[in-house]
Amino acid sequence: MCYFDYQTFKKIKKIKKFFIYFIPLFLILYILFYAFTPQSYFKTPVVLFHIKKGYSLKTISFKLYKKNIVSNPYLFYFIGFITGYSRYIESGTYYVSLNESPASIYYKFVNGKIATTKVTVIPGMNIFQIAMILNEKHVVKEINFIKASFNKDILLSIGVDKKSAEGVLYPDTYIFKINSTSKSVLKKMFNEFKLKTKNIKISYKDLIIASLIIKETNGKKDMKTVSSVFHNRLDINMPLESDPTNIYAKDLSIFKKCISNARYKNNKKIINNINNSVRKNIKNKNFYLKFPVSMNPSYLNIKSKYNTYKNYGLPPSPIANPNIAAIIAAIHPLKTNYLYFIATKKGKTIFAKSLNTQNNNINKYLK
Repeated sequence: MCYFDYQTFKKIKKIKKFFIYFIPLFLILYILFYAFTPQSYFKTPVVLFHIKKGYSLKTISFKLYKKNIVSNPYLFYFIGFITGYSRYIESGTYYVSLNESPASIYYKFVNGKIATTKVTVIPGMNIFQIAMILNEKHVVKEINFIKASFNKDILLSIGVDKKSAEGVLYPDTYIFKINSTSKSVLKKMFNEFKLKTKNIKISYKDLIIASLIIKETNGKKDMKTVSSVFHNRLDINMPLESDPTNIYAKDLSIFKKCISNARYKNNKKIINNINNSVRKNIKNKNFYLKFPVSMNPSYLNIKSKYNTYKNYGLPPSPIANPNIAAIIAAIHPLKTNYLYFIATKKGKTIFAKSLNTQNNNINKYLK
């Protein structure tokens, strides 16, 4: 004979009801807690995370986990799946860390809050120096930027009808996206140049002279007087004998030797044998070209159109990127009889009208 225990049945029913409602509620609360709570309260480094076009939500979740950016890839994936975030995630490079909640990370990905960095280009920097900074800031690879700066097709596409972008990349402070394209960076800097010089009638000759002035003065007050020296020498067909042009000639020779070898990306030995022009510090297959920063006596005999000791007239292109002050100085030099100048150890510029006076100044201030 079977007896039905009503009281036990009620207890079991209550327990079932409790689990039916409690477990889903617990799961929902746990997921919400995970989604909106920082994954770590200990300070963790911010890292760069790159999402390529076509990455699936699963790929993104597990790549984040492998980089120690999310603590649970399955929950991160589940949140994206049930909310439909995966349809709106934008490709690009982002700053992320464990100190963020998954929801805040998704917010960045969905709203395209791509990582940016501030880059300051100092007046007088050339393409090679700008490329180095851009590389260090993860904006664009050094070698790619240099190559693009001499690529006629890329230059024409942004409106530069010259052999290189040298001279038309305006020195200023910029905000660039991490992992930008060389073309976009060049375009932004050239647009700034056009904006700054829109009310100035400037020839390519003026731009070349301005680049010499900015390299010789480092932005000091003697720009127009230095400009007069270059103009005076050009007027009497006297070699300019400007050290920065010969250093630039060496820069170009190093770059040309590097790109002339099609295997430079994959052969470390070849790179290190190119006149010791590559740094030992190689990261992420990103080779850093080591360019000279000061004049070497051997540069006096370098075979180049940029050698202003051997050639008369101006070099074929600017050797740096001048600011407005240098450009104006190139267009409007002072009227002087100076043919020489030196920079003292204290940074003062001393001018001379004759070689004899120049030699006396050298003995007085530099020896």
